[in-house]
Amino acid sequence: PQVTSEDIVMFGSFYAITPQLRDKVRELLDKARKVGAIIYYDVNFRSTHAHEAIKLMPTILENFEYADIIKGSDEDFEVLYGINEGCTVFKEKIDFYCPRLIYSRGSQGVDLYSRTLTKRYPIEPVIPVSTIGAGDNLNAGILYGLIKHRIRRDDLDCLTEHDWDNIIRCGLEFSADTCQQADNYISRELATKLTNGNS
Repeated sequence: PQVTSEDIVMFGSFYAITPQLRDKVRELLDKARKVGAIIYYDVNFRSTHAHEAIKLMPTILENFEYADIIKGSDEDFEVLYGINEGCTVFKEKIDFYCPRLIYSRGSQGVDLYSRTLTKRYPIEPVIPVSTIGAGDNLNAGILYGLIKHRIRRDDLDCLTEHDWDNIIRCGLEFSADTCQQADNYISRELATKLTNGNS
């Protein structure tokens, strides 16, 4: 695909680290980095692949280096490193490679770690119908927030706490909305609200 400086390239899961696809993934990431697109990496490393973690670690670390923003859950990093504290994950495993980590903790909310800001974002209590798609929609909402506020790669180092509040809030809104229905995507009502500029 064509990539420009106004794009956000999101990649992740096992697709991003499987050796059979690595050359194609790397080609896309090189293209994105060259033009100055934001690269967003969702680790999404599940326990079914825990036995392959050591073998795949060089590729995971290379993905960390490509990324401008890394998103991972407490479960991802527990499987990869046996660490279940976001601050420790960021300081010991992420910060050397990438200056930003969005650390999701299921119903406990989301933590943001950067070299200038650490902040915890609780989730508004909801009665979940299904949690399928919650993580994907958290990602979608964060990307929506970046696009809505016209954030480009060169802007990331200058984002204020208020900027991050707006971006993360979009992610939490998408995720919470998804959990309140059986579908694994946001509701038509939220989409209409966003289209009409009410969020």
